[in-house]
Amino acid sequence: MRRKISAILVTVLIMLMVMPMGAFAAVPSVQEVETLIAQIGTVTRENRSAVEKAVNAYNQLDDASKAGVSNFDVLAEAQQILGIKDALAKLNIDHDKVENSIVMVSPYTVNNESVGQSVMAPAIIFVEQYDQPLLAMAVEYIGEEHLWMNVVKVRAGENKYEYYYPITDAGEEKIKNKTVAVETGTRIATDNDYNMFMNILNAKEAIVRFSNVNYGRVMKSYDYTITNEDRQAITDVLNAYNLMCSVSPDVLRKALA
Repeated sequence: MRRKISAILVTVLIMLMVMPMGAFAAVPSVQEVETLIAQIGTVTRENRSAVEKAVNAYNQLDDASKAGVSNFDVLAEAQQILGIKDALAKLNIDHDKVENSIVMVSPYTVNNESVGQSVMAPAIIFVEQYDQPLLAMAVEYIGEEHLWMNVVKVRAGENKYEYYYPITDAGEEKIKNKTVAVETGTRIATDNDYNMFMNILNAKEAIVRFSNVNYGRVMKSYDYTITNEDRQAITDVLNAYNLMCSVSPDVLRKALA
């Protein structure tokens, strides 16, 4: 018994030694929390520690004290901005300064194109006349010969979607020292398209069929199975889009700065 108690005491002592200093520090006052919030300044991923320090201090307060923090709105906004910046760090961002537009896609999607794999992916678009992001749906067939696709079908588990998709760009590109046909279609996504992407994420298997259909007859088609990289691309883009849609235009401008 004595050895067992001694072992427990040694374990407790070791835990105390490795615990960070201040682990038993007094609960901060409302004024101390307000000071930490005021010190956050411009929110960047580099000054994350200032935001986290203020959040940790705020969370130690009881409900009555939290209600007394006069600049909590600054802290809430800082967390929103930091969350969006973290989400955007996972995307490729192309800013056209002449058109004042921004296009955001996943690097996984860019990699697909670079190695000659077809694409079914969401993208985020900003144009100067809008304060909120637009979600776009892009499809890109890459193959040995042109399909001149005009129909795209998606099978995600038990769900099936069919799109009549006009080609917005078509041509040939050299990928891995091989000339391939590339056909691209883009559209602004609807709620149904958003649900389609969510069903792709939830399905065990999802397949995209690019087709050329003439008077109901399939002339040519190509099937592409959604990969884990495609799923990650969808997840990252939709996460950033949802976060941006959840904040005010003013907060969004700060997050994009």
